Amino acid sequence: MIRNILYLLNKLTHAMKKNLLISLLFFTFTCSAQLIVKDSVILHLNNAQVIDYYNSNGIPPFLFPPKWEVDVHRVIYHTPDPHGVQTIASGLVIIPTNDTCPAPMMTYLHGTQMNKHDVFSNLNGEWFIGVVAATTGYAAAFPDYLGLGVSPGLHPYQHAASEASCAIDLLRALRQICDSNDVDLNGQLFVMGYSQGGHAAMATHREIQQHLSGEFTVTASAPMSGPYDLSGVQFEMVASFDPYSQPGYLPYLVMSFQSVYGNLYSNYSEIFKHPYDSIIPPLILSGTHWMGDVNNVMPSVPRLIIDSTYAAAFFSDTLHPAMLALKDNDVYDWLPQAPMRMGYCTSDQEVTYRNAIVALNRMHQLGANNVNAVCQDTTLSHFDCARPSILFTKFWFDSMAQFCQQPPNSILSPEFVNTQISFRPNPCMDELNISFSNSGKEEYTVYIVDMGGRIIRMFPGVMADHFTCNVSGLNKGSYIVMADGKKPYWGKLVKQ
Repeated sequence: MIRNILYLLNKLTHAMKKNLLISLLFFTFTCSAQLIVKDSVILHLNNAQVIDYYNSNGIPPFLFPPKWEVDVHRVIYHTPDPHGVQTIASGLVIIPTNDTCPAPMMTYLHGTQMNKHDVFSNLNGEWFIGVVAATTGYAAAFPDYLGLGVSPGLHPYQHAASEASCAIDLLRALRQICDSNDVDLNGQLFVMGYSQGGHAAMATHREIQQHLSGEFTVTASAPMSGPYDLSGVQFEMVASFDPYSQPGYLPYLVMSFQSVYGNLYSNYSEIFKHPYDSIIPPLILSGTHWMGDVNNVMPSVPRLIIDSTYAAAFFSDTLHPAMLALKDNDVYDWLPQAPMRMGYCTSDQEVTYRNAIVALNRMHQLGANNVNAVCQDTTLSHFDCARPSILFTKFWFDSMAQFCQQPPNSILSPEFVNTQISFRPNPCMDELNISFSNSGKEEYTVYIVDMGGRIIRMFPGVMADHFTCNVSGLNKGSYIVMADGKKPYWGKLVKQ
């Protein structure tokens, strides 16, 4: 409530008494100033440097041409822990400089991370997405989450409430930093995240809509490849007797939920078999190990580390504390008011695509008419699915964002000319020949995407440098074509 007073002041009428207004302004300043502990500009990137980052990350600059120079802020801020006690968290705030156009806000929420130092605020992970956002006109917030970065303690992994509160408090810090740097905001807010970040994105959208609608309004959200049905289809995937590609997720989740709820077990030996009760906890608690370190000491079937007595009690009791904790962190049983698009890949071996289907069906059952689930690919793994999911989401957000003008030479602009990929004929009608350089016969997936980032056609397993496809069913208009593989190729296609 205290942090919301600044927002409420903007709603006060000029008829308020002067002494009341002065008192409230003083109270707001002293309280809101407590939000940001430290704000440091750690990078300033001009357009040439932004293009260098584009090239090093395999993103053709013509996809999202740089408009603005960018400041990257490392931010430490106050936020509550899962028990409501004030603590600190860290993240990046990335804003355009010298932008005369009011900016929409964007937040990106990252996937599973165990090493406290391998985070956005240390310029690790996919932090560069924030540079892409800021140079094209967004003001971006990229939280590290609780228990990661400078935040003390164990990360409350997949805990929906603290994922949301941590993200929202960094959005509040973003708002303050924009105000201090004369960056105007236009009131739009876009929320996206991948893997655990998909779970966090859905939790954040829900929290804002249900409890903070007077402070923020979500314009659109894009949860991608997230475990929204944590107690259902995702639990079935991890707790089966089949091998699982990331077995360390299970003890990480168990220990995190114990730190939040406190009633899952009394000691490690009660829940983990020997020797896992002594091997695994130090790896997870250290803050210096990666998920791969935990995977290396785990069996390929993660439930084999669970004590048989504990497992029998869990599976025989629908009100078991561990099951209640899982259900408490399901994030799909609500009705979004803003557009939501869930991206997924059906061959995802870490987060089953059925999470998106369960969420879609439930939200439609509740009356949602602006929620969609989009299959990005039928062959890509969880890791490889991230690239097309994030890039196409950026196109979707751009189609709704209120910018002053479209960047010149963008693939979305009328004057754009394909250079590295060719389509014959272009414009086309029924049959299309696509050619690009692939002398090594690498495997590519070719996507035909509309200008809002929705996949219309997908052709996996292309190993030649040209192929022919039928496009007679496409509606008239412009499309983006991406050949995604060892070297990505992009172009624009016009359908007559």
